[in-house]
Parts: sequence; structure tokens; C-alpha cells
Amino acid sequence: MKAKIKDKKEVAESTLKVVFDLMGQKIDFKAGQYIFISIPNSPYPDDKGNRRHFTISSPPEEKDIAITTRIRPSGFKKWLSEAPIGSEIDLGMVTGEFILPKSFDKHLIFLAGGIGVTPFMSMLGHIKNQQLPFKVALIYSNRNRQSTAYFKELNSWTGQIPDFKVIMTMTEDPDWPGEKRKIDAGFIKDYLPDPNLQTYYYISGPPAFAEGMKKVLEEVEVSGSDIKLERFTGY
Repeated sequence: MKAKIKDKKEVAESTLKVVFDLMGQKIDFKAGQYIFISIPNSPYPDDKGNRRHFTISSPPEEKDIAITTRIRPSGFKKWLSEAPIGSEIDLGMVTGEFILPKSFDKHLIFLAGGIGVTPFMSMLGHIKNQQLPFKVALIYSNRNRQSTAYFKELNSWTGQIPDFKVIMTMTEDPDWPGEKRKIDAGFIKDYLPDPNLQTYYYISGPPAFAEGMKKVLEEVEVSGSDIKLERFTGY
């Protein structure tokens, strides 16, 4: 499917949100899924080719589709950051099982590291738009405020989404007045809901973060069946 770049916006340091105009077409997807994107005739060589997959960071209700990515020194990312508005791209298959549960009977705790927040932006946007009765907490780890994608938007959503709270920790920001700890078993225990409540844990971030959070949850005796994992590989 052909689409065009409609808008680009820096949402954190070296982090770009790109919105694609579907030109009257529609893509059906579930919040949290990812899409394959191909770029035509890039002038920049890339050992991994001209095709990548990105989590969709916009909710399914919007007519456009957005992705959010860290800008890295690959040919693909260089083209994406420099391509002018109106540039054509090809959108491919949508897939992924990192999606919201069908029922509302369990609390949701989202654990995000850096750019791993993108599927949660789609999920939270969907929850907000549809007024879904989920009870959600987002624990979001970054080095500092400058590198925190969607900092203002997430904080504003705490007043717009019932039963939603966000806990941000800035591990290398001496001026941050909130949490500065890395997420470990003690951190999780401090923010766990009532242990008698049923909870799903969603983990999204770079592979080291994702694996580390899985081990932390195992330390606090969370069942593996209650953990969903999304690893963001760099390219």
C-alpha cells in the first residue's frame, strides 16, 4: 500500500514521530501491533536493506498511522529523518501479538524502557478513545527528561483516562524530583497493586531491558503466564 509522509515531529531527543497519510485507504490493526515499511530509491546504502518493521504508536481510531523511532546512523533512518513531507513509502503487513487482553478483569502494568513506550502509546490512546474500563499503571524508565518520548502527553493523560497512573523514573537526571531508581524487585513491590488483584504485566523496550524486567518479575513471583514481552532491537 502506498502512503505519504504527512508530518514529522521530534518528541524527545533524537526521537522522531512520523505520521503517514493513507490517502483514503484504511489499515485495520490492534493497538500494540507493528507494521512493515519499505522506502523506495534511498540514496543512502544500508546493509539491512530498505525494509523495516515499526510498532504503530497511534491508536486504531485515527485515520493516519504514526510510528515513533530513535534516529540512528543507518541508511534507512537517515532517509526517514531527511525525507520531505509528501515523500512516498510502502506500507506492508501488520502483525504482532503484543495487544490488550479481551477482558477487563485484570489490572495492567506496563513496563517501558526508552522507545519501548511506543506500543503503550497506541494502547493508551485506544483506551482513552474508547473509554475502556482498564485499570492501568505505566512504569517508564529513561535516562533523563530530554530523552523521554511523550513526556507531556503521558502526564496529561492521567487526567483524561480513568484509573490510569504513570510512574516515571529518570536514572541519570540529578534535577528530576521524582523516582531515580532503576527498576528492580524493590521498585516493583513499591508500586504493585494489591497482591490479591489479578494483574497482567506488559514489558516493552530494548532486549536487555526486556529480559531484565522479566527476571525482576520472576523475583517477585509473577507467573510467566501473566507476562507479555516485546523486545525492540536496534537498527
